[in-house]
Amino acid sequence: MTLVVGIIAKNGIVIAADSRMSAQITSNDTVQKIFKLNNHNAVGMSGDGTLGIHFLEVISGGLVYDDGIVDLVEQIRGLGKEKFEEYFSHQQPKDRPALTFLIAGYTKSGEPRIYQLSSNDNFVPRPSSTGFNCIGVPYFADYLLNRFYQSEISMQQAQVLAAFCIKETESQSHGVGGEIKIASFSETNIYTELPAITVSKIKDQCSSFHILNRNKFYPEDISEDDTPSTDAIKGPVV
Repeated sequence: MTLVVGIIAKNGIVIAADSRMSAQITSNDTVQKIFKLNNHNAVGMSGDGTLGIHFLEVISGGLVYDDGIVDLVEQIRGLGKEKFEEYFSHQQPKDRPALTFLIAGYTKSGEPRIYQLSSNDNFVPRPSSTGFNCIGVPYFADYLLNRFYQSEISMQQAQVLAAFCIKETESQSHGVGGEIKIASFSETNIYTELPAITVSKIKDQCSSFHILNRNKFYPEDISEDDTPSTDAIKGPVV
């Protein structure tokens, strides 16, 4: 399983992912799931990881970036359809391996965008309308992002929020785990992956956040006439 998170900040784009690949009897916590396409475009992937890496290796050399991310995702859509038909023409679409991409970058006019493309629906590009997107195991992250994301978030705050989403998902899903990888870029600053020591500090910061104060639900003594406190659920300040 996988969690890839993309967040549009006021001064750039953040993309982050876990590094766990799970099989029936083994797991690997060192898998790279986010990649630089060029200095100002990035991709994360979930699904059949080995197939995804090969696909990116095959297509990346021929991609053209001059016309922005809208044109870029159309290029990837066409190549995705072409390659899946070439590789899996012997299989019905429902039986083919699943592969999903989260692609982040800038339009020709400088607007940040995040798109999702999935083999399940023939790689139709779906732009995010919320300023963020998640692929893989998105349920907890979607909840947290809908609750805490603001369009004025800084890139540094977005890095923390992305890591928090991954850590919370890991606590609930054994398919997500391993080291967290975080990268950021903007229209002017090139794609850069954060060093491990910086990610470690961000994870430590996330550990101080509490969505739920359990003591509010389980006080030492409660009578039938007591009214539940309205501050039972508290969110992190990111």
